[in-house]
Amino acid sequence: MSSLEADHKFLKKSAWFNIIGTVLKICGPLLTVLLARIFGAAEFGIFVSTQTLLLTIARSATLGLDKGLHWYLPRNKLHNRPAFEGIMESFWISVLIAFLCTVVIFIGSFTPLISAELPWYALSLVFYSASFVLSNTSEGNRRPQNAIFINSFFVAVLSPAVSILLHFLNIPHPLPLGLLFGQIGGFILHAILVRRQFSEMPVFPGKKISKDLLFYSLPLGFNEFVSAFLIRSGLWMVLLFLGPEKAGAYAIMVTLSNGLQTIRVGFTPILTPVVAGMNKERLYSDLKPVLTYCISMITLIQLVIGFFIVLFPDEILSLAGNDFIVQPEALGILLLIQLLLGFWGMALVIMNGIGKSFYTLKMNIFSLGVALISGYFLIPAFGLVGAALSMLSYNVVSMVWNNIYLAKLGLWPYSAKLWVQLLWIVLLLVTYIVLNFGGLTLNVWQKIVFYLVVLAALGFQLWLRSKRSVKPSQRM
Repeated sequence: MSSLEADHKFLKKSAWFNIIGTVLKICGPLLTVLLARIFGAAEFGIFVSTQTLLLTIARSATLGLDKGLHWYLPRNKLHNRPAFEGIMESFWISVLIAFLCTVVIFIGSFTPLISAELPWYALSLVFYSASFVLSNTSEGNRRPQNAIFINSFFVAVLSPAVSILLHFLNIPHPLPLGLLFGQIGGFILHAILVRRQFSEMPVFPGKKISKDLLFYSLPLGFNEFVSAFLIRSGLWMVLLFLGPEKAGAYAIMVTLSNGLQTIRVGFTPILTPVVAGMNKERLYSDLKPVLTYCISMITLIQLVIGFFIVLFPDEILSLAGNDFIVQPEALGILLLIQLLLGFWGMALVIMNGIGKSFYTLKMNIFSLGVALISGYFLIPAFGLVGAALSMLSYNVVSMVWNNIYLAKLGLWPYSAKLWVQLLWIVLLLVTYIVLNFGGLTLNVWQKIVFYLVVLAALGFQLWLRSKRSVKPSQRM
């Protein structure tokens, strides 16, 4: 079996795990919508904003070492190192920094600078950071299914379910405690699965972290910090300019559109180790078929979710309550962003796979500047639509810049076979425009029939792809 065939086998297997995971991921957003209905727009908006702050701190606490394992673990074999080298070194550094951040938050809660509720959320920080490292360990070791099922299903369901249960039991602080229970459960499962993969790995490594891993990861760590602010800047500016109720409504729209984002993000730990394991010759010969397969699978899965959201937006948003049906046209822009990123945004994954972590940091810093400037002018003027347009602006800048850079490196990774995926994206956008601005109104049964036809067509395309990928070295 050639290297490309082995990579294709891994990608195909992982893609099916992503499809199964996507079905399971529906449970998390549905419970999140129910959470919004129970706690109300204002409290839910504060919860989502605080949770995103925790994610930013927890990601920063890892110094990028968690993401660095995507690149480092596949190279352990190439350099005759122990298969587990870098894991526990990264784990203990991340846990220590997260613990120190927790202590600072608790001390700050005795001052007017930090709210009294924040320390309850901060209890999850250590478990967040520890789970990041262990989750990315499985992904770097080509076990992406662990992260898919634990992070996207188990934790995503357990956290809101516990919060709802605590609420009806009249136990104080149900939202942060639900978050804590979910993260503890996820951490325990990750620890068990990582131990099974590396049974000989010592808990305490007894040596310093590798300079190669550290120097590659630090730009990723700063990049995670910047990109976390970049991704969440829109929500935070909506909270600042428009208040918690509008932030809650925007959070629901972001949650729905993130159903498409999770598909793309799910392929990041799959594609990164594959690209990291390619030498220079394979990059020029095998990168295009590998990325072509990934993009085609990403867009196929995204379209299944995207058409459902476009056809039934009012039904979905009404689950959270009428307070959350605000400027629904913003949802269409958010869906467009995720579809574009699923196609052109994978260039950034290639950059990290070939070791260009410092480049991605510079790119995201520039994008953050674009996001803040555009959000400052667009959100007060256009509300939630302005927030979505701000997000569109900095993502377009990033995608154009990244793909120009790839072309300069001689690594243009897009096959002509992907034109079908572009046509599907255009069809989805046309459907959205016609239903929302073209005056066409469909009843529920007509929407169901239309959606079933779309599913059948996408399923047929998937079947054709599986038939044509029998010999990946020739047909991908």
